[in-house]
Amino acid sequence: MRAWTLCVIGLIAAAALAAEKPAEEPAEGQFKPEDGWAQLFNGKDLSGWKTLPGRRGIESSWTVEKGVLANPRRSVNIRTEKTFTNFKLHIEFKVNAGGNSGVYARGRKEVQIRDSFGIADNKLKHWDCGGIYSKHAPSTNACEAPGEWQTFDIEVVGDTITVALNGKTVVDHKEVKQPTGGQLDNDVGKPGPLMLQGDHAPVWYRNIWIKPLP
Repeated sequence: MRAWTLCVIGLIAAAALAAEKPAEEPAEGQFKPEDGWAQLFNGKDLSGWKTLPGRRGIESSWTVEKGVLANPRRSVNIRTEKTFTNFKLHIEFKVNAGGNSGVYARGRKEVQIRDSFGIADNKLKHWDCGGIYSKHAPSTNACEAPGEWQTFDIEVVGDTITVALNGKTVVDHKEVKQPTGGQLDNDVGKPGPLMLQGDHAPVWYRNIWIKPLP
């Protein structure tokens, strides 16, 4: 009887500890930065970032949720305080069904984020996931289902952009000499921030790393 009682007490204690334990942060994929990479989002707060004015007085909903940079409802865009010229970028993102966002290189050239899951390759447009908005459609559809974490690995050198979506190259050294729409300004040759679009739909980002290039 005593052993049984101790067992029950142990189970109750284990259950209590489990209830108190905070939810685990989501895994950050397989990306492992090497020398030269710098973390742009620390997973704790918005240090190094600033939100931009919204339309018609819309306020920012950007926050940090369990290690994720979250925009749980349509609000405003957000940018890094630092600026960059040539670089490699790794960033992970998630959108809901019908979701729409974007990653702006130098704050002027948008790599499109969109729920493009299931679209045939020959039907892809520049506004589909991995495309350069208003300029180049992705060559293949590497988009995961809505609600799944996905990855961009982007390289920007001069006027050329290369985009790998979920490990597949979908834009290969395409020239982009002009802003793509929704840009901070038109000075495409100058250093600029990384800007994330939040004024279209809810979106979540994590594991944001950059490696400046010559």
